[in-house]
Amino acid sequence: MDEDQNPLAKPDTKSLEKQTALALERLAIKLAQYRPAHARAHKLSNQQIVIMAAIFDRPGCNVKVITEQTGMFQSTISRSLEGLIANGYVERERSKADSRMTQLHVSETGADILAAVRIEWRNRVSALLSSLQPAERDAAASGLQLLVKNLDHL
Repeated sequence: MDEDQNPLAKPDTKSLEKQTALALERLAIKLAQYRPAHARAHKLSNQQIVIMAAIFDRPGCNVKVITEQTGMFQSTISRSLEGLIANGYVERERSKADSRMTQLHVSETGADILAAVRIEWRNRVSALLSSLQPAERDAAASGLQLLVKNLDHL
């Protein structure tokens, strides 16, 4: 019986790489499709949530910092920021140190929305993990941490 017919046989390296790549592709698609309830309620796109999170995590940052942190194009960020600012979720102000620069901050309303999105996300992840056996949870957590640690090599 060859490897294709024996479900207990360990896959070879090429097969494992292909399976992993496909699994990551499916995961990326699922994550892109997921839109938290609070984001939907406030008509925010996933990229706007990511931008708000980047600003929240680095208060006073500028568009260049968000570009570096998210990998999004500067034009995409600028367009998204206009909507976030117009809706009062993000505030833009001139830098006190250099009046040519602008600084971005998440407003109180924006912070509340972001906190709700993060709580919803954590609850969904927790529910997913609780459906796994302890050994599966440990394997999933270890595997994800290893992948995240090495994402820069992608």
